[in-house]
Amino acid sequence: MSEFTDNRDSFTLSAADSEEINAVNAAMNAVEILYQRGNKQDLAYYAPSNFGLALNKREKLLSMYENYSPSGGSWFSSSGSEDIETESELFVQRMNKAFQAKLLTEPLLVVMRDHDEFIQSIDVDGFEDRVGKLRNSTTKFAALIESRGTGLGLEHQKVKLERDYKSLEVDMIKRKVLRLPTSEFNSLDQELVPESYNKALNALYSLERLVEKDPRDNTAIQRQLNNTYIQIKQAASIAKEVVWVKSRIETSAERVVINYRDHLSSLNSYLGTEELTALDFQSQVSGIKDAVASKISQKDEDKMRKDQNLRRQLAELGRLLTGQDMSKYSIAQQIDNLIFAARSLVDESMDAPLAQRY
Repeated sequence: MSEFTDNRDSFTLSAADSEEINAVNAAMNAVEILYQRGNKQDLAYYAPSNFGLALNKREKLLSMYENYSPSGGSWFSSSGSEDIETESELFVQRMNKAFQAKLLTEPLLVVMRDHDEFIQSIDVDGFEDRVGKLRNSTTKFAALIESRGTGLGLEHQKVKLERDYKSLEVDMIKRKVLRLPTSEFNSLDQELVPESYNKALNALYSLERLVEKDPRDNTAIQRQLNNTYIQIKQAASIAKEVVWVKSRIETSAERVVINYRDHLSSLNSYLGTEELTALDFQSQVSGIKDAVASKISQKDEDKMRKDQNLRRQLAELGRLLTGQDMSKYSIAQQIDNLIFAARSLVDESMDAPLAQRY
């Protein structure tokens, strides 16, 4: 270094060298600013061909800049500053072509882009190959538009890509939504409760069709999913009661269970309580008993005694379960008798019901 610094510890660049360095730095700054702008506008997606060529230019420029030295003296005999400025101009030209290409491709990719962004919010485990192939096909489609300078004649490819994206999205949502209820449904015994089994199966089909119609209508999907769970749990609950009834009745066991559960459901609707049909019989009766107690506390008890509709429903349910006419008893006595019937179903008690003590 002493040869070039006159034995000093440092040296000072000439004004020409400083001007050269400033020009090179300005060229490289312009490259980076344009590159970041391209990333922000996602040119890799919308203009993959031109942006890819621009990236190659940028890599070359970075390598040239790393090896660059300002002119001045034999030690800095070959600076390459002019080459850097030339390549920088070529990079800018290529980037401008990429921005222009995006104006052509973006309107044609809007549906595919929307699907792609939505898919990124879902667990893609197991769908990686399909996602990768679709994105690769989309890149080729965009590059083809770039090379032609128009989307005319490419309508068929566009429609196919949009259809494939929609199919992928539907399949991913199906797996997400249907996996658990389907697993629970598969545990049902079709021979034991064929009617309830078919209701649960239809609920699953309805849920699947809803996803196929609009996989993003989360409100409707969740509503149908909840209904499907109710149907499945109700079938499982009915199956337990059918087993008990079959031990006492030879034929039509499921129909007997469904009949008295329908009356419970009617009572449930009349009282305005929450959905109880997925629960076992004892739990349903207990819930209705609580609802009646609540209504009695809210209204005049004498008025409740005159509620003929409620008494008729309870009496019919009592007839189905006990074979007795319970209409002459009070609402409280009839509810107590239903509780006894529920206990009998699960063999928890052999005590006589209160209504039979009068």
